[in-house]
Amino acid sequence: MFVVTDAGQWAQENFGGCDLGDKRRDARLVRMAGDLARHAGSSLLKSCDGDEAAAEGMYRLLRNEGVDPSAIAEGGFQATARRARSCAVLLGVEDSTSLVYQHSVAGELGATGNNPQAAHKGFIVHSVVLLDADSGSTVGLIEQRRWKRLAEEHGKKHRRKTRAYEDKESFKWQRAGQAVRTRLGEALSGRVISVCDREADIIEYLLWQRQVSGRYVVRSAHDRSLSGVEQGLRTTLGRAPELGRHEIEIPQRGGRPGRHAQLSLRAQTVELACPARMNVQDSIRCHALLAREESPPEGVEALEWLLLTSEAVTTREDALDILWFYSRRWRIEDFHKAWKSGTRVEELRPRSADNLERGVVILAFVAIRLLQLQELVYPPTPRHGPPALTLGEQPCDTILTATEWHVLYMSVHKTAPPAQPPSAEWAYRAIAKLGGWMNTQRTGRPGWQAIWYGMFRLAERVDAHLLTLALSKRSDQ
Repeated sequence: MFVVTDAGQWAQENFGGCDLGDKRRDARLVRMAGDLARHAGSSLLKSCDGDEAAAEGMYRLLRNEGVDPSAIAEGGFQATARRARSCAVLLGVEDSTSLVYQHSVAGELGATGNNPQAAHKGFIVHSVVLLDADSGSTVGLIEQRRWKRLAEEHGKKHRRKTRAYEDKESFKWQRAGQAVRTRLGEALSGRVISVCDREADIIEYLLWQRQVSGRYVVRSAHDRSLSGVEQGLRTTLGRAPELGRHEIEIPQRGGRPGRHAQLSLRAQTVELACPARMNVQDSIRCHALLAREESPPEGVEALEWLLLTSEAVTTREDALDILWFYSRRWRIEDFHKAWKSGTRVEELRPRSADNLERGVVILAFVAIRLLQLQELVYPPTPRHGPPALTLGEQPCDTILTATEWHVLYMSVHKTAPPAQPPSAEWAYRAIAKLGGWMNTQRTGRPGWQAIWYGMFRLAERVDAHLLTLALSKRSDQ
């Protein structure tokens, strides 16, 4: 389990190695990160607990032009790299998102949609989160790049055929892979399997992975041509021998009822032909896996995943491993939700884009901590073997301070707290109830937004409780 429950220790572990050019800045960063982690979802000012010196130090750090956001991030990346050494195999789940702002600083930011004149502006962000490939637990953030789409560059995608690959936004997948390999070193990077969705199905990216002996699982977006084969990729896989069947559970969502689906598993080694535009006599040898629902219910679209991978797929067990790897990709989506809903990164209000970016970087690592804290109560399902032991029955003071769980108990039960702290699982659900969770889907597991809103409301109530105590002491004097 990769988490330090004490926010101060966590901040020291992740940012204690940063070099911002001045030891006082380094110390201020650790203090700021700890305060933000301790009050996830609160404003910058509220996270300082009324400490004017801490608040002034926080704002001075954000306004300091000598502090490079990449120097802040590098400390966190290196902490992730150190934790990764204990993992036999790692998954690098990656994807892009946008951070959108509308206040005065928006004029310094870029377009995040198809309208470059929209009032909402922001950053496009591509992140790579490392997971332990056996336990599924979150190791940390290992790479992140932010950029602004300038208005004068709008429409470049219509000229993509004439632009160099390195100048396209789609180069982000290779750029991220190169950064991860550099950061981890040759030996450790060989343990990493990049896990990407359809957007990464780019022939240049796959060719680069082959050239560097990279490991990957990419969902196919194209019915690619194969060298020496008349049929395309999808038809070829559909005719491959079946390795076996696999049943999955599809949970209820919205108006869609839950159900079970039987997937056929077919795999084959293929040679992907490089398109003529690349002017290279080359092909990409890889493995392809087709997991398809052969008999879906009437009126229901069949489930299908067509995956390209560097990993050998010759047995049903191999196929299930690849499917499990790809299913972990959702963790990057959880990271985006934790970043936006949990830390409220899009509610930052600095006066310049540079100041904003410094805050954005710190909150990215706070969001990772939120994921890891969730795993304390609900550990992810491991790839093999029995489920990990839950810490949900441990006392909730392993994840909350005494003041926090006392206030939480009084808020939920409307009575004085007991002498002994309830379980961590109780605390997790109680926080969700503060956030409006009612377990209407009968899953027993709160959603992200309820958790983060509950944490925000708990922080507000703790602030009010501490203020009441301070005023009471003052009046007694």
